[in-house]
Amino acid sequence: MRHKPAHYLQFWVVRTLYFALGLLPRRARGWCGVALGWAASAIGIRRSVMRSNLEIAFPGIPQIGKSTIIRRCFEHFGTVATSLSVVHKITASDCGNWLFPCGLEHLDRAVASGKGAIVVSGHLGNWEMVGTACARLGYPVSFVVTTQRNKLVQEWLDNVRRRAGVEIIPRKQAIKGVLSALHRNRIVAILIDQDAHEEGVFVPFFGKLSSTPRGPAVFHLRTGCPLIFMSSYRLPGERYKFVLETVDISEAQSQEEIMAKLTARLEQAIRVAPEQWFWMHKRWKSTPPASS
Repeated sequence: MRHKPAHYLQFWVVRTLYFALGLLPRRARGWCGVALGWAASAIGIRRSVMRSNLEIAFPGIPQIGKSTIIRRCFEHFGTVATSLSVVHKITASDCGNWLFPCGLEHLDRAVASGKGAIVVSGHLGNWEMVGTACARLGYPVSFVVTTQRNKLVQEWLDNVRRRAGVEIIPRKQAIKGVLSALHRNRIVAILIDQDAHEEGVFVPFFGKLSSTPRGPAVFHLRTGCPLIFMSSYRLPGERYKFVLETVDISEAQSQEEIMAKLTARLEQAIRVAPEQWFWMHKRWKSTPPASS
C-alpha cells in the first residue's frame, strides 16, 4: 500500500516524540503533555467545535467557565497523548503506581460466568492506560478501535496496544470480532461517545439527541454477556483512578433503552470532570430522522 508523503512525516514525528518522551521521568513527561496541550490550544485546534459542544452541554456556564474547561481539556489530552509512550512499560507489579482501581470484582465475575463482558466507556480520563493495566493484571482485554486516516500511525498504535497485551478488533470487523472475543470469554471495551451517523440509535446526551453506537446493546441482547460501565479520571502526578460498575439491564429493554441508560451513565461521569472529556469531537453532528 502506498502512503501519502504527509503520512510518512506524521508517522516519523510521532515515533520520534514517542521514543523521546519514553526516556523522560514521569513528572517531566506530564509537563510535556501540558505544554503540548497549550500549543494545541494556542493554535486553536477544534476550539470552535469545543465551544459549540459546551453550549449544548452546559448552557448555564458563563463564557469564562467554558474557556477554562477548554484550556484544561487541551492540557488533559496532551498528557493522555504523552502517556502513550509508557503504557507498554506498565507491569502487573507496578500497576498500583499508575492507577487506583475500584470494582475489579465486576471483571472477575464476568470472567467466571464464561460469557465474557462488554466494558462501556467514553473518551474520558485515560481509557488506554486503564485497558493496558487490566491486561497486565491478567484480564483478557480486547479493544474495538476506529481506523485512523493515517494507516502508518494506526498500525504503529495498534502494535503499541498489542505489546501491552491488548487484542485489537477493527470497528469495521466489530460484529464478527466481538462475538468471537465474547465466545473466548474476553473483556471487550467499546467507546460509545462518537457520532455513529445513520447506523446509530438516537438517545439523549446532555439533553440533546445524539447518534450513538448500538453495539453494546446488540451484543448484550444476542449473547447475554454483562455490560460494565467504566469511568476514569486523571489525578495529580500522572496517576489515574478508574471505577467499574455492572449495569443492570432487564430482559424487556430494547436497544434504544439500553443505550439511553449507558449514555446517561456516561453523561453523569463526564459531569464529575468535564475537562477530561473529548469535547473536540462533533458529538451532535448527525440529526435524527424526521418523524412521519
